[in-house]
Amino acid sequence: MKCLTIIASILSTQGCSTIPTSAETNAQIATMQDYQLYNATNQSVTSLNKLRNDLADSDVIFIGEYHSHSASHRLQTQLLNALFQQNNKLVLSMEQFTRDKQDVLDQYLRNEIGEQTLIKDGDAWDNYPSDYRQLVEFAKEHSLPVIGANTPISIVRCVARKGPEFINALDSEKQNWVAADITSSSPEYQNKFTKAMSHHGGSNKKETKITLSNSFYAQLARDNTMADSIYKAHLTSPDSQIVHFNGAFHSNYHLGTVDALKRIAPELKIAVISPQFSNEKDDWNKGDYIYKIKSLPTRYIKKENRDKAIKEMMSAKNKKSCVL
Repeated sequence: MKCLTIIASILSTQGCSTIPTSAETNAQIATMQDYQLYNATNQSVTSLNKLRNDLADSDVIFIGEYHSHSASHRLQTQLLNALFQQNNKLVLSMEQFTRDKQDVLDQYLRNEIGEQTLIKDGDAWDNYPSDYRQLVEFAKEHSLPVIGANTPISIVRCVARKGPEFINALDSEKQNWVAADITSSSPEYQNKFTKAMSHHGGSNKKETKITLSNSFYAQLARDNTMADSIYKAHLTSPDSQIVHFNGAFHSNYHLGTVDALKRIAPELKIAVISPQFSNEKDDWNKGDYIYKIKSLPTRYIKKENRDKAIKEMMSAKNKKSCVL
């Protein structure tokens, strides 16, 4: 899902760290590609090199993104390179590829197929060339594994329509494409999801409740599958540091995929890096580290345009079948 824009700006800090004024912050974040890093614990400005050093002992690093935001993708690429300079035993884990396309992804990394074949046969996201190519190419150049961590969109769509019981009807091969448990979560995460998605509900309260319930299970199919994929990657390469890329909603507040991974493997040391827009109220609980970026353009100004877009999106989804 497209991640939600829950956002923050700078607070005063303690100690000797230099905290920029609003004008200085605006100068630091002058373009859509700029970001400024903060340690959320002490609410102080930090650097890419200091962040890399702080992450040295982490088993799993979540880098949350605002999908299609150039600053998010710039940070991901720069931090990946910095982490590799410190520890070349890295595994990339990506929301943007799915388990059923792992063979295609591996073929590309082995240079057996070209990029257009990867994009087509691997069901790469539409913004792959602009936003994720650099991550995969870095992994390919340095012979790093890349994990297609997500469950297929077809499974997500069918769970949203039919509920979690749909998984039981899948054959054994397809059941391997999704986590065995897609119902475990936290009330806090469910509340955040319901609040974010309530405007997509049906025409009456009962229909809305059912729709939101199944939509949440569909969200958990993503979260819990990604967590399971990360854990399996850790078991395969226990000495490697795993860097996972996902929409920020999946990892903000250590919820979603992070919470699911903690339930599976509470012994893992996990770090979460979350984006915040620079013109909004601070929320230092979103991650262990925060990167501030310029806000995205307003998608819709007129309510009728937004409602029309939502209606068209839901109509297009409903036309797709649940036959796998």
